[in-house]
Amino acid sequence: MIGNDRRITKQRSGWFSNLVPSLHRYLSVDGGSGAYLFAHLAGHNPFLQPVFSPRYADLLIVVMPISHKLAPAVVAMAHALVQPAHILLLDTAHELSDIFPAETFAPIEDLFPEASHVPGDSVEAILQGVRSLKQWSARSVIDGDEPDPPTFSLPAREGLEMGTELAVLSLGPLQPFTSGPLRLVLMCDGEQVHSVHVDAGYAYRGIEQAMTSVTWQEALAIARQFDPLAPIASQLAYVRAVEQLQGWQPPEYVAGLREAVVALERAQNTLWWLARFAHLLVDAPLFDRASHLVADLTTCTARTWKSSPFIWIQPQQVMSGHVIEQTNAAKWRALAERLNHLQRSVEHSPLALRTRGIGVLTREQLEAADVYSGPIFQASDTDKGDILSRLLVRLQIATRDVFQVSDSLGRGETIREHAPVWNVPEGDVQATVEGPRGTIGLHLVSHAGSRPTRVEWQRPSAALLRVLPDLLQGQKLADVEVTLASLDLAMAEADG
Repeated sequence: MIGNDRRITKQRSGWFSNLVPSLHRYLSVDGGSGAYLFAHLAGHNPFLQPVFSPRYADLLIVVMPISHKLAPAVVAMAHALVQPAHILLLDTAHELSDIFPAETFAPIEDLFPEASHVPGDSVEAILQGVRSLKQWSARSVIDGDEPDPPTFSLPAREGLEMGTELAVLSLGPLQPFTSGPLRLVLMCDGEQVHSVHVDAGYAYRGIEQAMTSVTWQEALAIARQFDPLAPIASQLAYVRAVEQLQGWQPPEYVAGLREAVVALERAQNTLWWLARFAHLLVDAPLFDRASHLVADLTTCTARTWKSSPFIWIQPQQVMSGHVIEQTNAAKWRALAERLNHLQRSVEHSPLALRTRGIGVLTREQLEAADVYSGPIFQASDTDKGDILSRLLVRLQIATRDVFQVSDSLGRGETIREHAPVWNVPEGDVQATVEGPRGTIGLHLVSHAGSRPTRVEWQRPSAALLRVLPDLLQGQKLADVEVTLASLDLAMAEADG
């Protein structure tokens, strides 16, 4: 541009302009299952740039389903977009629409009648949807019902350390520091957090109630959605509970295959979390290393199995000779070595200086909140319990998991095939699986009918929510976001 605001270059027109994609700065809305999808999308395409404020975004990508409690925040975010704007709705659980009651989720398609809608849960689906975006007008939004604002009692000024007026800040519910929506109301005394109010439930789906309203076999698909970021561990917890009711023990070889696939899922969760964490801290080298590692791990995992684990992890099912496609122990060990090298490099990186001694959680604090498993507990039990300890412990666990997989998948065994069995006798059982954020537990009650009688999930992230007020109290405001992100909270799992 020159002084009189006239362009000194010409705009390309005609057929050539159609070959050049338009640049979109997008804001992501994760209803509870899209955290890793957005981590994969970040940096994937130079014409799609993520931003953290609607003031700079002309594209809103919404991963559904969206709860009724979250819908007003999504509508408010859409109103704040830069015009002309576009909205892309991505339905990652469209196959469950016939299982959950219609009133479970907000009618997002009705709230945004002019939005583009794409089924699927992949980066390719998003890119395909971006190519066919329709211009959207803020006038077409149907306003949602605003929830009642929470009320708080503020302490007297005399009781404050700095003697100033408290500033009340709202973080969320749409924020990038957790996998899914969560709102924190921070009462700050100057730059120090005085107290915290946790407002959860924005990713609630009613998993337990939905499982008791369908058949045993249909409940398998719902159990998989308990933690959308760890669906294999969630499905295995349900299968183990059903098999306990049936009085059936899987052969050692089958149990080993199940443990291997869950271990790989834990490692993938760790690397996706690390990529998101590095992106939030604007650590481009760490983001690239984590992204490349998780891509290679995902590729090796896909080449290992002949069919999806969702197919062969079912009650009493044994698929001899139809599970493992190929094994290359050397590749698995090479991946484990790369993870180990990444851990050592993080220990001596600027990130270690930024995260050492911040966000300390003691073992006693975790035990008071009934947290006894997972990387958070292990970091407080065996190390200093700060952000750096949590990061290093996650990488240690991921390295161990991949090393173990390289050993277990090399051992073949010939066993008789067995079809899945869905006849469930009367009983009351408790099953557990070690998930990426801690022990996933399932209490299952059967009255020998066609559907579960009672379902209760043990939610690792829900337990961690209880430590947030004590953890963040006294923290510097600048450290709140990185501390929250270090917990790797999965809000769909936490809200149930």
